[in-house]
Amino acid sequence: MQPQPPQPYAPVIIKLLQGAIYNDDPHWERLQSYLTPIKEYFGKIGLQVQNYDTEGFAYLEQPDPEPEERTEPLPRLTVRRQLSFTVTVFCVLLRDQLRQFDASDAIGKLILSIEQIRDLLQPYLPEENNEDRFRREVEGLIKQTSEFGFLKRLSGQDENYEVRPILKAKIDADTLELLKQKLETYANPTVS
Repeated sequence: MQPQPPQPYAPVIIKLLQGAIYNDDPHWERLQSYLTPIKEYFGKIGLQVQNYDTEGFAYLEQPDPEPEERTEPLPRLTVRRQLSFTVTVFCVLLRDQLRQFDASDAIGKLILSIEQIRDLLQPYLPEENNEDRFRREVEGLIKQTSEFGFLKRLSGQDENYEVRPILKAKIDADTLELLKQKLETYANPTVS
C-alpha cells in the first residue's frame, strides 16, 4: 500500500511542532491560507494553534485539561519551562519595552542593543557583581531568552537583538503590571 502524499500544509505543521512561526518565515502565508485545517489537525490531538495574525506570529499550545473531564489526560507535548528569577525579571523588562514601543506608535520591530539590555538589567542584578561577571550574566540571560524564542540576534549585528512579539502572548498586560509592581519593590526595597 502506497503512503498518501502529504497535505500541502504539512511543512507548516512540522514547523509549528518545532516552535513559533513568525511572519518573516517562508511558511507564514501557507499557515494563514490553511489555518482552519491546521487547527482541526492539531485539535484532534489536543493542541491549539494560537495565531496572532496582526502581531505576526503563531505557536502551539497544549491547554490544561478541565478538572471535571473524566478522560485520560494526554501526555505533554509542549514543554513548560520554569524560568529562573533573573530570566523572569529579564522577560518582564523586555515585555515592558514592547509595551512602550507599541504605545509610541513606532513602526517596525523593537531592536535593543547590548548596551540597552545591560542598562535595563543593571538595577536588578546583585550589586556585588564586578563588570566582567555582570557582562557574563547578561550574555547568559540573552542566550536563554533567545533559546525560548523571546529574543533574536540580528544577522550580521552581534550587538543588536530583536525583541520577539511572542512575549505579548506569554505575558499579558495584566500580568505585566502585577510583575512590574513586584520588580519595583525588589529594585527599591526601601520604597513602600
